[in-house]
Amino acid sequence: MIRFAFRRFRWILILAICFTSSVWAIPAVAQEPSLPDGTVPSAEEFSSYLPYISRQEIVCPAAHPLRSSTPFGVQMYTDTRSSVPAFEPLMELNASWVRSQVYWSHVEPNNTTPDRFNWEKPDIGLAVAREGGMNVIATIAGNPGWATPNHDGYIPAENLDEFAEFMGALVERYDGDGYQDDPCGRVVKYWEMYNEPDGMSKPGDVRWGEYGAGYAEMLKAVYPAIKAANPDAQVVFGGLAYDWFTDQEPAGPFVRNFLPDVLAHGGGDYFDVMNFHVYPAFAPNWVQQPSDGPGLYEKAAAIRQVMAAYGVSKPMVITEAGTHSNADGTSASTPAIQSSYVVALYTQTMAANIQTMIWFMLYDPPEWYPNKNGLMDTSNPPVLKLAYYTYQRTAGKLAGATFDRILSDAETGNSDMLAYRFVDAAGRALYVAWMAPIKTGGSATLTLRGSTAQVLDIFGASTDVQAGGNSRLEIPVTNRPIIIEVSE
Repeated sequence: MIRFAFRRFRWILILAICFTSSVWAIPAVAQEPSLPDGTVPSAEEFSSYLPYISRQEIVCPAAHPLRSSTPFGVQMYTDTRSSVPAFEPLMELNASWVRSQVYWSHVEPNNTTPDRFNWEKPDIGLAVAREGGMNVIATIAGNPGWATPNHDGYIPAENLDEFAEFMGALVERYDGDGYQDDPCGRVVKYWEMYNEPDGMSKPGDVRWGEYGAGYAEMLKAVYPAIKAANPDAQVVFGGLAYDWFTDQEPAGPFVRNFLPDVLAHGGGDYFDVMNFHVYPAFAPNWVQQPSDGPGLYEKAAAIRQVMAAYGVSKPMVITEAGTHSNADGTSASTPAIQSSYVVALYTQTMAANIQTMIWFMLYDPPEWYPNKNGLMDTSNPPVLKLAYYTYQRTAGKLAGATFDRILSDAETGNSDMLAYRFVDAAGRALYVAWMAPIKTGGSATLTLRGSTAQVLDIFGASTDVQAGGNSRLEIPVTNRPIIIEVSE
């Protein structure tokens, strides 16, 4: 097996190549073509050349400066290049992160060596790192059949070294250090080890959920390979559903003990970032009463408590959160409800000290998925939803702010009101407040100290409020979150 551990020889190899012709080719497996049904031809069915081409002859799209990291991110799939219809709206969204996928089966459909890996699809899926200047979380998925029959699940111990080889080559290609890099300079540092690995097995598909020890062994195998390729790379725990558990009534598909099992088998030393998912429908698992929702803050605390029991403390991200705008999904919703959760979920993300939260999704999922979670539809050009503009304004207000504290019931005057205090870059107080639950909450008045306030609602309407003679601002609050900018 070819490894990438011999990095000390790389400059010798580079100098040798410089003295050869700038363009030459060797017979090899062709770049992977996709058939209409999504299958991949075998290696015997096609052949071509893998050219070594000088950088001057590779035409790469213009690079966008890397955006500063904020809590605001979105999910994209398959193609994140500047040519896709959703790209321009993404650039105007005020997001700084994109989550995309890399399929092992696309890169290595047949067991081979890294010099014959097929990078076409990862280059397309991770293009936004360069063309949009986005920080990218790449989710590993799609195990090849030769390594395991389990598409996104358990890898037999005897093939973990093959997976480590793949991960080492993948991270090396997108680390930007000038050695064996993607020719167009896409840089990715965050690598998520599968999606919702706490899922239980299905017939013919052994998932990680019942095999916490196996997941820990997988982490132990790939972590050194990833760090050898790029010491700055961040190994992200697969986004836990950590909801709708198998021991609930009705029983769900997720294993409650998966995370404890991983940690009990030493997995805590082999990832850098903890990760989970949040959907408001599951808030009752984490809050004592509906008015405490949406439950993100409490769920983060519960997962930190599990890690602490094993002496583990890690920074956290959320790689899926959101809700839908349509009434045809698993639960009724509206564009206003979806927009309200944009504000509420990002507010609790910052309150819980989460590095970033990925809204699922930037655009609506495929037609077979009933819930329209996107901030826009899939037309060309896309139709931007109310939630898109709410997201844009919320990120514009909160991205540079620092969370201060959650107001107590005594301060809000109402136990059904949730209110959060931030401080913006100019030192001004910002508050986000709403009456819970978002779908049915009532109304009340929040009293704040200050001379004036500007109140922004989810529809983009801005209202100025003047204090009375006692410097008290009376702010009406409903179940539609508002952002309040106070001048002292």
